[in-house]
Amino acid sequence: MRDVTVIIPVKDEEDGLDFLLSDYSSSSLSSGPLDIGFIFVIDGRTSDNSREIAEKFSESIINQEETHGKASAMKQALFEWKKNKSRLVVFLDADGSYSFDSVESVINELENGSDVVSGSRFLNSSSGPNGMSRLHIFGNKTLSYISSIKNRRRISDLCTGLWGFQSHSIDSIKIKSSGFDLEAELAGNIRRLRLNHREIPVSWSQRKGGSSKLRSLTDGFIILLRILST
Repeated sequence: MRDVTVIIPVKDEEDGLDFLLSDYSSSSLSSGPLDIGFIFVIDGRTSDNSREIAEKFSESIINQEETHGKASAMKQALFEWKKNKSRLVVFLDADGSYSFDSVESVINELENGSDVVSGSRFLNSSSGPNGMSRLHIFGNKTLSYISSIKNRRRISDLCTGLWGFQSHSIDSIKIKSSGFDLEAELAGNIRRLRLNHREIPVSWSQRKGGSSKLRSLTDGFIILLRILST
């Protein structure tokens, strides 16, 4: 059984994937004892060289043709993962804003026994990470606060793009969302299933090229609805 599967949804992220390839190659994970594999889900609307760069990581490339959105991509990846499960699963954004040092920290916490681990950009900085817009800081903090109340579990960074799961944990979560409300659904299911969730501080930097797919107001409202309904 493979130790870790890293799942990355992609739409026009060639610069971010270039960074991730270099960062992974120079990280201790690439030469360490863990058997790590990657699954990429490439949105059919992708118009740059993301696929070619992803193929340097892995042969596990999924075409996202009939659906769109982050959560839909994750569902397709998990369907593929279930054919050959690993002990641990990591969800990672493709834009290069998280490093593999942070991925390793998440893996270490899972190895210490947590069911679910998420990387928080706010635990070490109450004002938010450098480079994040005031609107995104305000929106994330507001949604995180509402999620904390709804789920009776404090979460400082609901919209983080770095999550890790034990095999049994992600297997027990049935994803219904399709877009950026994924993380809100995860938080609700963690409460419902009484999983042991731990946040750890991670570093974050601005995306490497490309543009954010998040529509601040529209997606923020969808995330709010998902918090309230899960």
